[in-house]
Amino acid sequence: MTVVMEKEIVHFDLDHPLANNIVKTLANDELETLCKDIRENIIKHTSINGGHLSSNLGVVEITVAMHKVFDFPKDKVVFDVGHQCYTHKILSGRTLNNLRHKDGVCGFPNKSESEYDIYETGHSSTSISAVMGMAMARDINNDNYETIALIGDSAFTNGISLEAMNLLSTFPHKVIIVLNDNNRAISASRGQIKQHFEKMRLSKSYLSIKKCCKNVLNHKFTRFLYRFLRAIKNFFKYHLLTKKNFLNSFNVYAISNIDGHDIESLTKAFEYAKRSEKSIILHITTIKGKGYKYALGDETGKYHGVEPFSYSEGLKPSSNDKEISWSKVYSDLVEYGLDKDEKMVVVNPATTIGSKLDDIFDKYPNRCIDVGIAEEHGAIFASGLANDGLKPYYSIYSTFMQRAYDELSHDISRMDQNVTLLIDRAGLPNSDGETHQGVFDVAILNSMPNFAIAMAKDMNEAKALFDFSLNYNHPLAIRYPRGNTKIIKEEEIKLELGKWVIEKEDKDIAIISTGPIVNDLINEIDATIVNAIFLRPLDKEMLTNLMSYKDVIIYDIYGIEEGFSSLVLSELNKMGYKGNIHVMSIPNVFIKHDNISSQLKTLNIDLDTLKEKIKEIKSGY
Repeated sequence: MTVVMEKEIVHFDLDHPLANNIVKTLANDELETLCKDIRENIIKHTSINGGHLSSNLGVVEITVAMHKVFDFPKDKVVFDVGHQCYTHKILSGRTLNNLRHKDGVCGFPNKSESEYDIYETGHSSTSISAVMGMAMARDINNDNYETIALIGDSAFTNGISLEAMNLLSTFPHKVIIVLNDNNRAISASRGQIKQHFEKMRLSKSYLSIKKCCKNVLNHKFTRFLYRFLRAIKNFFKYHLLTKKNFLNSFNVYAISNIDGHDIESLTKAFEYAKRSEKSIILHITTIKGKGYKYALGDETGKYHGVEPFSYSEGLKPSSNDKEISWSKVYSDLVEYGLDKDEKMVVVNPATTIGSKLDDIFDKYPNRCIDVGIAEEHGAIFASGLANDGLKPYYSIYSTFMQRAYDELSHDISRMDQNVTLLIDRAGLPNSDGETHQGVFDVAILNSMPNFAIAMAKDMNEAKALFDFSLNYNHPLAIRYPRGNTKIIKEEEIKLELGKWVIEKEDKDIAIISTGPIVNDLINEIDATIVNAIFLRPLDKEMLTNLMSYKDVIIYDIYGIEEGFSSLVLSELNKMGYKGNIHVMSIPNVFIKHDNISSQLKTLNIDLDTLKEKIKEIKSGY
């Protein structure tokens, strides 16, 4: 541990690894200083590298107190979603230097990174189920350790969490559930359970009165009165009131309204939970974004996950007037569609901020709905809308779409419902790593009849695709990556289902590709460039025209080989193509965190590798 003395306060140099379990040696005032230093360190490194800011700032004291009381890594903690694990990483001997880059720590728990990361999370609401499994395994193996789920109030409302809680009422194996109630998902939480937690948060006056009565009456001459009043209070509490408490309804003991920023209160609560022989829920109230003034008052979720920003001035609006984010391109098209078609409805599972839909949801509250962290419900809900004559658009991140596989297949594809998926974040994620890859959606949708799949290379094609979707009455998925595209002169394009475009012609070598990378191929590659706007259905007429080429390269940097590349490869083989087929797309593996350009290079599918491949092919002619 490196420390610096400043006005008799010991500060912690967190850019160098802390000794493991150091918190067990520190007094409460030292722990409070450590918490302040951790916050500063998190803000500094996320401002440099990007990452999840508000969620990590809110759980600093909770994490420090857990490390004080529990014996990690023997005891096991699962961070639900995982985007609030930075403090845990610091306290387990890691630094945030190069956070989310190749040689730095992952932004989510990662088992290969440290023995303290005992379970990998990246999607919501898996923690309770996981620790229940661990608890049962512990007892079967006659082992001795605690299993702890740290879950946010919004993740708690997801169906997976409620399924686990339903079982927990009769589950004989002890688990500890730490419910972090900050009244936020990425932005505001949704639904009745959120309202219930809010009422619990607002009952602090009751706690203050209770504390005051104890201080006044719990003395030698008035203790009998205190005990009498407490007995009356407990009678009403346990016979009349607790039946209405949502947490108690699961038949698990719950302690509510623990101050999530008070080390002493947290430590006592965790010590009690550790001593308990039965499962327990600790309902802890925190402030998301605590410690950074810009994140603290953020009602929209802009500081939940951030790109690099100014430490002193916070996030600044982009001054680039030559580019626009793909999310904004499609949010503008959504607004255009809502203006044009009164039967159009938009559904989103708690990612309205990331997909730039928040203003549109405010403008059209009757035809836009955020269903919360409930991807499965959102898919069925969209199917129900389509079933009764509306035109639903389900805006969802690629990595979260896979959570709704059954519903997409059973409730949308099977019934050939008029639902359009707007699949944001398609392709490799920038530094989020294995849990957030957006590369599987095409392969998933390929297994479902009736789905058409498309991806635009620029704004004009995006507009054409959206116009096409307004008049298409079957399941359709429109994919687009994270990042920006150039603002170009508006040009009207008409699209026909399954038809491709030859953007550039040469001889001998044809490259079939899709999405924004097609623009780079047009500018940098000497070959015939085929723009497969529709990934499904395939343009068989175009494939027939390519039969005369000596070599065909299928180049897809937005999906795994089993997706679009597999479809094209299979069709060419069926058609009896006699030339050479080269597949350059993402292998079916989980890809570790790094920036996108480095990931492409590591996978040997970057443009430089493609150019070398073409040189190699031509040298053989």
